Amino acid sequence: MTTTYKNIALFLFLIVFGNLCAQDNQGSHKVNLKIPEVALINVYSNLAVSLGNNTVVEAGKPLNIEDTNNSVWINYSSIVGSQTQPSRDISIRISEGAIPAGVKLYVKVAKDMGAGAGTMGKPVGTTQELTANPLTIITDIGSAYTGVGANKGNNVQYLLKLSDEPNAYANLDFDQSSTVVINYTLSDN
Repeated sequence: MTTTYKNIALFLFLIVFGNLCAQDNQGSHKVNLKIPEVALINVYSNLAVSLGNNTVVEAGKPLNIEDTNNSVWINYSSIVGSQTQPSRDISIRISEGAIPAGVKLYVKVAKDMGAGAGTMGKPVGTTQELTANPLTIITDIGSAYTGVGANKGNNVQYLLKLSDEPNAYANLDFDQSSTVVINYTLSDN
């Protein structure tokens, strides 16, 4: 046999023998990766919110109705779906009780304190009057978390003040002192 034929024969032998002796050195399986939907909200305050505790200290002077409280914090965790639920909002409303005649209750929400991560919501920058109708106070929440407790998330400021309606002071009645329940709702857009 010539050298060329010997080399071809050796080459074919190695290919055939190599394929017969080769071992399977690969395997595979599927891994399901799931990211759960998350929509949780917590309203945190270490004190009971109380407004309107001012008194008149001298005869002939008016009661100073204006009173604020900023001890409430909104904490949330959210995982959204980019196609099905791209963002969430937080709304607030009075669900029980009534605001006494002559006064109004307002709310304003500050920006996130930066203790968490993700696409944080944007607070509505204005002071809004609280009623039984839902008010949107934070918009465009994406996948994010704020941290837990005070000084985490968004600070809420409540403001109780004399109504600007005619005869507001004449409508004040201490028998109308009341407790209202305020609901916060984290909802999909």
